[in-house]
Amino acid sequence: MAFQTIPINIAGPSYQDRSRPLSSQETRNWYHEVVPSGKNQFVIKSFPGQTVFGSVGVGTERNGTNMAEVEFRVVGNTLYQVDSAGTHTARGTIPGTARCIFANDGVNLFIVTGTSVFWYDGSTVVQVTDPDIDGSKAVTIINNQFVYTKDTLYVVSDVGDGSSASGLNAAGAEVSPDNLVRAYAFDQVVYLLGERTAQLIYNSGVGSPPFDNVEGSLISIGCAAIHSVANTKDAIYWLGSDRSIYRARGGAEERISSTAIANAVEGYGRVDDAFAYTFVFQGKEFYAIDFPDAGQTWCLNEELGTDGWFELSAGTEGGDYNIASLVNVFGKNLIGDKTTGDLYELDINRFDNNGSVYQRRRVLASISGENIGNRGKRLEMSRFELIMETGVGLITGQGEDPKIMLEYSTDGGKSWREGDWLRIGRLGETDLLVEWWQMMSFYDLMIRITTSDAVDYSIYSGAIDIRLAGR
Repeated sequence: MAFQTIPINIAGPSYQDRSRPLSSQETRNWYHEVVPSGKNQFVIKSFPGQTVFGSVGVGTERNGTNMAEVEFRVVGNTLYQVDSAGTHTARGTIPGTARCIFANDGVNLFIVTGTSVFWYDGSTVVQVTDPDIDGSKAVTIINNQFVYTKDTLYVVSDVGDGSSASGLNAAGAEVSPDNLVRAYAFDQVVYLLGERTAQLIYNSGVGSPPFDNVEGSLISIGCAAIHSVANTKDAIYWLGSDRSIYRARGGAEERISSTAIANAVEGYGRVDDAFAYTFVFQGKEFYAIDFPDAGQTWCLNEELGTDGWFELSAGTEGGDYNIASLVNVFGKNLIGDKTTGDLYELDINRFDNNGSVYQRRRVLASISGENIGNRGKRLEMSRFELIMETGVGLITGQGEDPKIMLEYSTDGGKSWREGDWLRIGRLGETDLLVEWWQMMSFYDLMIRITTSDAVDYSIYSGAIDIRLAGR
């Protein structure tokens, strides 16, 4: 029987099932997207690298924010203001080591860390001592009022003054009483995220506090990590109390993590330390959630829903990403390093992390007799091809003659064998075919693609030459 060429979909999410032979897909430091008018509808592209933007030399990043199109970040015990040239100016002291939560009205910046609240008014940093605010663990803002979170109450500040509040302007989650994790303003309502449930309130302007419940808005999922809450323009996201990731708008929640990711998170020893951020890149919205204790960072291409998940890591050995904060300001996505005090720009034209290489990996969905309508049959292959952009080598250095390492597994991803190193082409070598010639038979074939060359890899699709080989 003659070999036939079968198209292979290269793109796909990270989806590693508990039973690895069922699915061992991995997408790391590549992201996948839909290109409706392209030669291939589904492709994977290299996640951008990092270029240094500024630095304070040392210190642990505790989060950053945008106020009036200027970045503010807390590194170590210092609040810094960062200008468009990357110059850092110290503005005051923020004691402690806990991650920070910010809210501002464009002039006044309020910072909550642990259970302490600080106020930067444009000139100095002072601690807020109002007894109705002190002891809060989060802050948000809606309609010129700051809303603080305590364990059982949310507290609404005086109008235009986030440093003071009346004890009358405090309430709990009344629809389903629950310990509060975080009050978070989104889309003109406040989500009261509790340990087991969530509900929505809106600013009615009547009563003390001047908020009323949104009818029928009870969500039967709580929040497992105070810093996991973040929003795009379309949805609010958080890590649920069942260790799945949810998104919502208008009170209608949706589980957005796949079963594979939920299984992975269930295996983490600790999740309350998770933190998240959102960003826009190439016109697409992304939500990323980092699990420091587990050493894992998951990222979602929002438009693809549960199929949009991939992994981010630093270096060549896996582990979590090096980002502690991501702030869009000055027309850039600026990211704070977790440990160095450095501030980087997410750079579409760079494919290393400020000189440090990182590894990209894609494990494809399995290839079997089902691809040709003969489930359970043994196959024989002669050739595998990657259809991708070639001739992208650098002028000098690592990546001058870029290659992809190809490995394969015939036991459901339990073990891997080296296949070949495939050349992608020196600069201008655009007519190169990226092919692997190999005669072998199998029931189920998984292919793993790995590279650490600092070049722009875009893979559109693949093809395999196979035929039936009997039982």
